[in-house]
Amino acid sequence: MTVIYRISHAPEPAFKKRSILGTPALIGDEMPPTKNMVDGKLYTSKSAMRETYKPSGNAEGATFTEVGNDPAMLRRSSRLKPDRAAIKATVGRAFSRAGFGA
Repeated sequence: MTVIYRISHAPEPAFKKRSILGTPALIGDEMPPTKNMVDGKLYTSKSAMRETYKPSGNAEGATFTEVGNDPAMLRRSSRLKPDRAAIKATVGRAFSRAGFGA
């Protein structure tokens, strides 16, 4: 079997330098109907909904911030309580090995 390697000194074609994605990711203005907590209306446009957050757009004159609806942000983090007895025993063994304890 004969294997022939061809060395090309031509530049790589442009399509190999491009992304494998067809188009860049675009974020549109449309969204599913969402209830606005400021005025209680349903909006399908993000920009129209954000207009109500501006001080001139609401009756209270306050500025609002979008926080999202991620339920993970509302959960408390479960931290494990340290085992104080095990820590005390380990420190005692370390002191004993170093010659400072009983």
